[in-house]
Amino acid sequence: MSEQTEKKPNSGRKVFFAILAAILIIAAAALAIYLPNARKHPADTASTTQTAASSPQDSIAIGDAKTYDASNTEGTLSSVDIAAKVKPSVIGIEIYGRGGQLYGEGSGVVMSKDEAKNLTYIVTCAHLLSEPGTSIEVQLEDGTTYEANVIGYDTRTDIGVISIKGTDLTPAEFGDSSVLKVGEPVYAIGNPGGAQFYGSVTSGIVSAIERPTASTDSGYTQECIQHDAAINPGNSGGALVNSYGQVVGINSSKIMDDSYEGMGFAVPVTVAKNVVDDILANGYVTNRAKLGIQYVSIGANQTYSMVAEMNKLPDGSIIIAEMDDECPLKDTKAQVGDIITAVGGKELKSASVLLDVIENASPGDEITLTIAHVESDYKVTTFDVKVELLEDKGNASASDEDESSQSEGGFVNPFQNGGYNSNYGYGNGQSGGSFFGNSN
Repeated sequence: MSEQTEKKPNSGRKVFFAILAAILIIAAAALAIYLPNARKHPADTASTTQTAASSPQDSIAIGDAKTYDASNTEGTLSSVDIAAKVKPSVIGIEIYGRGGQLYGEGSGVVMSKDEAKNLTYIVTCAHLLSEPGTSIEVQLEDGTTYEANVIGYDTRTDIGVISIKGTDLTPAEFGDSSVLKVGEPVYAIGNPGGAQFYGSVTSGIVSAIERPTASTDSGYTQECIQHDAAINPGNSGGALVNSYGQVVGINSSKIMDDSYEGMGFAVPVTVAKNVVDDILANGYVTNRAKLGIQYVSIGANQTYSMVAEMNKLPDGSIIIAEMDDECPLKDTKAQVGDIITAVGGKELKSASVLLDVIENASPGDEITLTIAHVESDYKVTTFDVKVELLEDKGNASASDEDESSQSEGGFVNPFQNGGYNSNYGYGNGQSGGSFFGNSN
């Protein structure tokens, strides 16, 4: 928006919205998240063709539940034996940009193979697969590489599935993560730093079970295994292993704040299996709802906080920062820059009020949002809109890749063109005041 030096009758409104545009850009660095998976993750058609597997043996096979008992360690393995058993099933993942340059590295766990199709299936993290315009290769410890095909990924749970041609790799043994106990020994196996430290093994204990963790990439809170086995960039998609040599989790993220140590998080295998089954059958996880917006917390910047205080808006109100192309709010008088203050008449004491409603809804369900529109004098006018929720596929196809970096109403999209790293929990480090960082 160009600067206006000559005052005109509506200059106050223009100046105000210019300020709001700047605030949104600044606020994005503080706290920005998506209502369940509103952000699109286009995939490069050359390497991410989504295909559905045809048989259940392609998925994760969970073995007998083995409950740890410190007084009876029969059947448990030494750390040496665990490394020998599981390391061959943990591979390296290399991510290449369009120019063929190495973009990032991570890990994956061999989950199954189909001799008839000459395919091996690997489970990994969605955030390794979801960057637009990238291709994926699988690397073994001896340097052998395979071109990978992305079957699908789910940004809510951070689980993805790829396949490679050939059946020489050894599938891991998977265990029942629901029987884990706090204090039980666990081992992390993956590639911190990528190929340089391929197949590193670290040990720790289960620090907490069903620990709620949230990602601003999807706005979705899920319950993870918290552990203190050392994980670092490159471990994403690698194995969390119990004392019996069974993979019980897929390492996904860690807290990267200097004030915290030894706080890593893994997606439980029982969760990963359900996601993998749906991805193999449909290419995505079915029957989940989304609203289709990006938002910024109203408390993330001074001016919107002032507006909220002046007008007694709920503390958890959120600013609409961007609408997806198919967002149902586009068919109403709601605009980018407006504030959502309530859902179904219930005030947003926190953003989770709206997130929970959407999480428990199905595609096609209707919800009523209370919207506050900010006027040029900083006062607000409120109105209700009824919208029908969309289906959240957790990803997007290559045809969705051409997105404008400009939002409606003159607001600059604060989440593109390097202005903000939205991959909180999955990005290259911290995102403003949030301190979840990924382990990829």
